Amino acid sequence: MKKKYWLAILSSLLLVQIVYYYNIVSAQRKDVKVPESALVQTTDEGKEPIKDSIPTTKIDTEKVFVKNTATDYYLLNSDYVGWLNIADTVIDYPVVRGTNNEFYLSHNFYKEEDALGAIFMDHRNVGMGMDKHTIIYGHYTKYGQMFRDLEQYLSEDFLTSHSEFIFTDAFTKRTYKIFSVHPSDADPKFLDVSFKENEFTDFVDTLKKESIFELDTPVSPEDNILTLVTCNYSVNNGRLFIHAVEITE
Repeated sequence: MKKKYWLAILSSLLLVQIVYYYNIVSAQRKDVKVPESALVQTTDEGKEPIKDSIPTTKIDTEKVFVKNTATDYYLLNSDYVGWLNIADTVIDYPVVRGTNNEFYLSHNFYKEEDALGAIFMDHRNVGMGMDKHTIIYGHYTKYGQMFRDLEQYLSEDFLTSHSEFIFTDAFTKRTYKIFSVHPSDADPKFLDVSFKENEFTDFVDTLKKESIFELDTPVSPEDNILTLVTCNYSVNNGRLFIHAVEITE
């Protein structure tokens, strides 16, 4: 009787594990649920996409009012802070910011429970280009969604040909150039957002020394930087950090 009892318990536990694994795999196989990027609009005929097109409303022959496309995203989610795009990757997502760094780990852009989470900015950041160091997080997923493609930056060839990416906030399209790439443990020293006196210069020097590639991208004390973070399993409790500087000229 005891043997049958324990066999029944083990069978039940195995069934629970199978169901849990199936739910996780199914979640990662699904499409990411986000609004369409404003970077691609469709013509009236619905045939060819027009890049960087923004709808306009003509008032008269001299004045043209341009609609801020970010308005549509704010209406969908007031936590919206911008749109991240990296060429030749699936990374073309809206970015949100919550009141903490936990909520959007398990909720999507529409605030629905979702194993894929959302791409989100560190809750300590202000956004709108006002931060010295902006941090954006996303899950590493088995089937390629969210920040999985960041691992391509572990290839020097990919890094060389894709050293720049775009983050567009509500008013400004910002270009960033990568100056450091490194897988490391989840050390908070890479995630400082406030600095005093020469701390920022020392911080940037630390990030450059950590880089697995020697990059000559300059970073001055007056610059702002942005870091992309996802999981990396080459290191115990690992993260992949992509550090980039805003190009202002």
